[in-house]
Amino acid sequence: MAEFKDTTTMAIEKRRIFTSGDAGTLKKFSDFLTSPIFSIVVEEEPNARTYLLHSALLARESDTFAIDVYGDFMEKDEQSIKLLDEDPALFGFFVEFMYQNAWVKEDVKRAKEFCVLARLYCLAERLQAQNFQQAALHKFTKSFGGNNSGPRLNEKPICELLDIVCSELPERTNGDPLRDQVFWLAAREVESLRQHEYFKELLSKHVDLGRYLILRADNSRFRQPNKPSYRMPTRLEPESL
Repeated sequence: MAEFKDTTTMAIEKRRIFTSGDAGTLKKFSDFLTSPIFSIVVEEEPNARTYLLHSALLARESDTFAIDVYGDFMEKDEQSIKLLDEDPALFGFFVEFMYQNAWVKEDVKRAKEFCVLARLYCLAERLQAQNFQQAALHKFTKSFGGNNSGPRLNEKPICELLDIVCSELPERTNGDPLRDQVFWLAAREVESLRQHEYFKELLSKHVDLGRYLILRADNSRFRQPNKPSYRMPTRLEPESL
C-alpha cells in the first residue's frame, strides 16, 4: 500500500511539472499535443471502442489517468488503458472536454439530459477528474429545480436520477452536491412518486432511500440546496510566438 501511495504521489508530481513547466506557467495547447498517444479501450467486445488520445491531456484532466501515464505500471509501458466497464458514449463527453469542452456551454433543453449529466458526474468520480465533474455539476444545477427555465422533470427521470446517485456515487459524511439536489427534488415530489412502479422498485433496491426522502419531505424548512459557484478554470496558456 505504501509503495502504491509513493508511486501515486510521484505520478501526480510529474503531471504538475509537465503541466506547469519549470517557471510555474501553464503549457500551451500545442505542447500537450506533442505527448505520446495512448489507446483507451472503452467497454468489452463486441461493442468496444478505442480512443487514441494524447497522454498529457489525459493526465491533466484525471488523477486516475495521471497514475497510468506517469506511474510505474503496465499501462505506461504498453501505452494502453482499458475501461471495460464504462460506456463509450459517455466517455466521448470526457474526450471532448479534454480538447474543447464545447458541450459545457450549451443549456439543458430536454429532461433526459439531466440523467446524462448525472452519469457524467459519476464517470468523473471514477476517473478522479475534478474539472470535468465540476463542469457537469454546473450545467446540471444551472437549469435544475427552483424557478429555472430548464425542462420540468416528471416521475420517470426523477426515478432514474435517484437510481444513478444511489448506485454510482459513494456515501460521504458531508453529503454530495449532486445527490443533495436530486434528493431535494424527489422529496418535493414524493407524493406523486409513490404512485410510480419504478419508485417502488427503487425503495426495494436502495433500502435507505425511503428514510432519506421522508426526513426531507417532513421538514418544512428543507429548501433546495445552494448551487455551487463555478468558473471554468484556465487550463492552457494561449498560443504565442
